[in-house]
Amino acid sequence: MIIPKIQKIEAIKFDMPFSTSLRYGSKGHLKKGDHVLVRVTTDDGITGLGEAWAQPDILGESQASICWAVEQWIAPRLEGIPLFAIEKVWDQIENICANNTAKGAVDIAIHDALARSLGIPLYKLLGGWTDRIPLTWIIGQTGTDEMIEEGLEAQKRGFNSFKIKIGIDSQKDVEVIRLARQELGDDTFIYVDANQAYSYHQASKVLPIMANYGIAMAEDPIPNWDTQGRLRLSRQIGVPILGDECVTSPYDVKREIDLGVISVMNVKTPRTGYYQSRKAIHLAEQGGIRCLIGTLVETDIGVLASAHFGAAFKIFSYPAELTYFLKMEDTLLKDPLRVEDGMLYLPDKPGLGAELDEEKLEHYRQGE
Repeated sequence: MIIPKIQKIEAIKFDMPFSTSLRYGSKGHLKKGDHVLVRVTTDDGITGLGEAWAQPDILGESQASICWAVEQWIAPRLEGIPLFAIEKVWDQIENICANNTAKGAVDIAIHDALARSLGIPLYKLLGGWTDRIPLTWIIGQTGTDEMIEEGLEAQKRGFNSFKIKIGIDSQKDVEVIRLARQELGDDTFIYVDANQAYSYHQASKVLPIMANYGIAMAEDPIPNWDTQGRLRLSRQIGVPILGDECVTSPYDVKREIDLGVISVMNVKTPRTGYYQSRKAIHLAEQGGIRCLIGTLVETDIGVLASAHFGAAFKIFSYPAELTYFLKMEDTLLKDPLRVEDGMLYLPDKPGLGAELDEEKLEHYRQGE
């Protein structure tokens, strides 16, 4: 069997507006997503897709920097490498400092092309655990009534897991969680994400109160640099700490295992690609840390890529946070993703299992 080789890698800038603005942490406010589509083409014409999110405040990458890294640094190193030689791919690109989402999107696109060449879905290539994953609805920071109403509307659509953004006003945050538990019911899975916005003293006061309302975990409650504060907090609040921005690489995961703060890890495949994400989850498994699939505000392309990874491994025991695309004005795939009663069903077709709508991509494409 002749395995195709990488012939061309291109990066395409595009924007996707939200139907409503998204607020998170103490300053985060998004009205649209700035993305880069990465397309890998092989010497026999197979194509694979990956998606990167440009967010300088969180990731240190812009659309321009991602495109430059992909086309000027990464592509020349990978041309001619067989699709199956993932170890050789990372041997060539791992020493490129930072540029994590650029490398991650290329890695995912190569895996997509490989799965297409073999005629199997990505989730089967990666691990084959299941063909569907439950989803979490994410509620951003707005008015208290609006946040509760959003949760109730999502619940009507079949969602029973909610991540609620906190961090601007701690008193309001407590009230939102109280009302969410009251209105959404005792059987609803609820957790919070402060995006590192609380101080240790704020978190140590309000998180135990939220714990009384049954939050399942607290994500990045205080700044990651406050190592001792994070450790004290993890022993005080009575709920697990979910790590996100503290686990952006396998090296970070090893540090967090040694530190003993987090009990759950947020895995974002656009940030680490499949190759590094696999390393991270196996480290977590050995360290007794549970995992969930997080989001980097992906369109339906990126959602599908992350969902395949989440479906491939049994360590993902929590609903995936892949619902931001349902708040976007449009999609880029020809066929809509199948989401029913809070469950995402993966297509049983080669690779990602979906085809790009080239006309839509051209519509949302940004200038060179």
